[in-house]
Amino acid sequence: MAHFLNYVEIRTKTLTTIPFLIGTGYAVFRYGSLGLKQMLLCFVSLLLFDMTITAINKHTGSRREGKTPHYPAAVSLAIILAMTLTAIGIGLYLVYISNIVILLVGFICFAAGITYSYGFLPVERTPLGDVVASVVAGGFIPFVAVQIQNPLIDITLHDFSRVVVSADWVELLALFVLAMPLVCCIFAISFANNLCDLEDDVRVQKYTLVFHIGREKTLFLFRLAYIFAYLFIAIGAVLRLTPVFTLLVLLTCIPVRKNVKRFLELQDNEKTFFTVILNFIAINVPYAVLIWLGALLQRLI
Repeated sequence: MAHFLNYVEIRTKTLTTIPFLIGTGYAVFRYGSLGLKQMLLCFVSLLLFDMTITAINKHTGSRREGKTPHYPAAVSLAIILAMTLTAIGIGLYLVYISNIVILLVGFICFAAGITYSYGFLPVERTPLGDVVASVVAGGFIPFVAVQIQNPLIDITLHDFSRVVVSADWVELLALFVLAMPLVCCIFAISFANNLCDLEDDVRVQKYTLVFHIGREKTLFLFRLAYIFAYLFIAIGAVLRLTPVFTLLVLLTCIPVRKNVKRFLELQDNEKTFFTVILNFIAINVPYAVLIWLGALLQRLI
């Protein structure tokens, strides 16, 4: 089991878990909605999807780079197929008990995950890689978490000839404000990773956004990402989209600033990259906890 969990990099799944918890907590706080069955099914499906993408990356990466694989090819393919079918099965049942929008979003996320590191020109090898990774993980996951609890977009078929799409644009804008701190923090992680790997990436013809805009501009955007993360947290609290005491998250800027300064001085996978992960946790774990606390207090009062 430990070997399998290492194979799917279970330790990295905070980038799936925390956005999902924030989205679900927001749905409870803002709409008073908590379908436990939908929540658990959605989380398992998302986690399996994330693990499947990791397994595909490991399988194709070991073959492309000539590394020793974790499992023989047949076993890897069997694991990938089993997780894919299970995730699809759970996802289709979730669509059955919720709405068709989940199917469309799930398809977009799965396609983005596959094309991110696989195919003729993987997205991660282009300037779009950082944007795709941050928007899918930071934006789509909270959207799905909210959509299964309180649909913001609805698609209906009338007389088998007319498709009607309706959306609550005000609530979608509110969700955008909620998700932007996640998008910004994941964008910073992606930037930091590509900064640390810049020389190695160029050697394998992986030309990310970091390569195109240069190290100096990348570091500027890296700092800017955290400024916008805190800005959107403040906007959400002031507009009462999230509990007003989520403003306490702004206090985390003290350790985050120290970590940012340390990374700006040296971009190294072993020595400083972990500080970017610590920043993600330092900002978004309190963000999630305070949103859930607000939801709980709202129910008790």
